[in-house]
Amino acid sequence: MEGITLYSMGGCPFCIKAKSFLKEKGIGFSEIKVKPGSKKREEMIEKTGSDLPPQILIDGEPVGGYSELVNLFMTRKLDEKGGANNELASPVLYDVLIIGGGPAGLNAALYSSRKVLKTILISNNIGGQVADTYDIENYLGFSQIETADLINKFDEHVEKYGIEKLIGEKVTSFDLTGKIKKVVTGKGNTYYCRTVIIATGKRPRPLNVPGEKELIGRGVAYCSTCDAPLFSGADVAVVGGGNSALEAVIDLAKVANKIFMVSLTPLTGDPILINKVSSLSNVSIFTKHDTTKVLGDSSVKEIEIKSLDTREVSRLKVEGVFIEIGLLPNSDIVIDTLETNQQGEIIIDNVCRTGITGVFACGDVTSIPYKQVIIAAGEGAKAALSAYDYLNKQR
Repeated sequence: MEGITLYSMGGCPFCIKAKSFLKEKGIGFSEIKVKPGSKKREEMIEKTGSDLPPQILIDGEPVGGYSELVNLFMTRKLDEKGGANNELASPVLYDVLIIGGGPAGLNAALYSSRKVLKTILISNNIGGQVADTYDIENYLGFSQIETADLINKFDEHVEKYGIEKLIGEKVTSFDLTGKIKKVVTGKGNTYYCRTVIIATGKRPRPLNVPGEKELIGRGVAYCSTCDAPLFSGADVAVVGGGNSALEAVIDLAKVANKIFMVSLTPLTGDPILINKVSSLSNVSIFTKHDTTKVLGDSSVKEIEIKSLDTREVSRLKVEGVFIEIGLLPNSDIVIDTLETNQQGEIIIDNVCRTGITGVFACGDVTSIPYKQVIIAAGEGAKAALSAYDYLNKQR
């Protein structure tokens, strides 16, 4: 039989994918449905040497299943086999597709490009979590630098290599099986690539107390760098006891009238930050207190806190509350695809490989400890080099 012949079985997910792919590309094919124990199944085994559908033949020559079909099309070898019209333009095939534009994703893009790999970076923004802080004092080479300047330096460095970037768009689905990966964005754009590097970082953890959700943007905030100027001369609260909460207090102390710092535990941040906050005259610290409510009609008016020792409930009159109680990994899209730990972080090995061949992850979204800008950037480089090694072995 000339052209493409597809042996398929009802309920087979890869059969459905193969048919959808061919239809999407406008490639005609003949379908032969097989059932367990049927003569057609025996025919499929005899012609292809495999008992696992789908099995695809081009002009009578077996080429494999769904993954092999996509690979043939993307590398234009399907044309050579006569399975597609030569006038049909194949979409761009990237060597590396990076999801995320923080330090990990940007450095992965830089290293991929330096290895002369065709690279695209897709991200909501440039900078990731770093954009939510004011300055950095522990990045090698800079005793102190504003994060906006550091992000600009990262981006300018990446721009020198002409890397294709898609900013302001979010990846909503993908197919990571086979040698060719498929990535789809919220705007319906589809991208094909040989490897994927996930560098989606983390996001603020919510308090999940009454009034919080209702008053987001009306006094409830998660980014002191972004919103501190809005509270000039006001009384505000910062919930949390770690580094992010301490840094928020330091940011706010420059503009706010009074800051209440409320923490479930004794302060757990770096000693240098704790000492700095403790020296501020307009800061009152409540440790071993739980924040139980955010109160207000059209805007924040008060927060309710409860002592863990005495169980006494009290209220603090504030116009704003900054929630700084940690971060959640942006791994929702892969939670059912890649292995994650109890915190939802993607589990990787020491060269950033996930459990799926050709899929790598780096930065704060992974199980690697010590979430620091310099570590994320280093992990991005490592992920790109691992992708490069993987691609070399495929050729």
